Amino acid sequence: MRLNGWRLFVLLGLLASLACGGGGSGSGGSTGGSPTGGGNSDPWAAVAAAAQGAQSQFPGAVTAPAGFTLEVMTPDGVVYSHAFGAFSNQTYAAVASSSKMVSGTLLLQLVDKGSLSLDTRTKDLLQDRNGQPWSGNMGEIKLRQLLSFTSGISGDDLASEPSTITLDEAVMRIYEDQRASASAPGAYFYYGSTHLRIAARMAEVATGKSWRQLFDENLRLPLGWSALSSYGGGTNPNPAGSLACTGLEYTRFLMMQLRKGLDASVRLMSEDLVNQRRLDAFGPATTISYTPYVLLQRTNHCGFGNWVETQNGAVPSATNPIQRVSSTGKFGWAPWLEIGGGQNWAAVIMCQQPDAVGSFLPSENLKLQLAPIISAAVAQHPPVVRAVP
Repeated sequence: MRLNGWRLFVLLGLLASLACGGGGSGSGGSTGGSPTGGGNSDPWAAVAAAAQGAQSQFPGAVTAPAGFTLEVMTPDGVVYSHAFGAFSNQTYAAVASSSKMVSGTLLLQLVDKGSLSLDTRTKDLLQDRNGQPWSGNMGEIKLRQLLSFTSGISGDDLASEPSTITLDEAVMRIYEDQRASASAPGAYFYYGSTHLRIAARMAEVATGKSWRQLFDENLRLPLGWSALSSYGGGTNPNPAGSLACTGLEYTRFLMMQLRKGLDASVRLMSEDLVNQRRLDAFGPATTISYTPYVLLQRTNHCGFGNWVETQNGAVPSATNPIQRVSSTGKFGWAPWLEIGGGQNWAAVIMCQQPDAVGSFLPSENLKLQLAPIISAAVAQHPPVVRAVP
């Protein structure tokens, strides 16, 4: 009955939207074009049609409504915003692995400030229970390898995940469980949470502040996010996957990435590091141990806290350049920046899907379908429908 209720709510909402021409962007309604297309003069007609065609693939979750909101932005502001269903840009949601782009940004901010460097090694900051620096392969891991998930650690560590322990204890357990089996840094790519837990603990040791304090000071407060929008996990926050926020908040963060570190006139991240995170951070001998993109037969590599994608999904190279930067989460939240071939815009699919294997696939497929259509719409220089600081 609950699911049918949501469907009725969505249907009534769509009928109301069609009757009045859509709501305002602040409420997740339609701006930047008719949701069903309005003829050749509407640059967003094809985008809206494709999005509506995929709407049934977004059933929502136990605590989240069905549907999704799509927003598109250029450096000038949001140029398209429409809710396809009941999920709005004000819905508070767990963004899962879309946390990685945010956490990567925070760590790069600390590099900008000199608290860390991309070549800081774990042994420079972390110690075992006897007060000795990390040793072996685990001691040689650089921050750049943690940010690109190429630390040589394969597999997540369940012992490090309880919310009742501290981040310090979590990383101690990772070291104890992995030090005998970790490969040489740069040898393997394994997409998971372990790498960023270690990086976050390095940040805590380097600054003397907790991960949440660092997030509040460097990102949450400067970007105007609510106090509710933070990392879950109690005393053991998971920087790789426990962030929750609204779409309006994430859009402002994504706009800062699109503007290469600027939020309004305030620089929150150096342009140099923004550019570096858009590059392939794999080494020449890095082997993929695990990637969720095997489900799509795509060989995406990583930059610093984000995926880097080519147009055809194959390995980046001089003849197959990087087209976009992305950070899709398990529950379908899908932000990306289109940067190749002269493109310079960003978009985000806001939703929360059920916690199941493959829940991210509808968003990934829709992203790949929408990218060329959005590019065509942006080329028509549509007006800004919502300003973003």
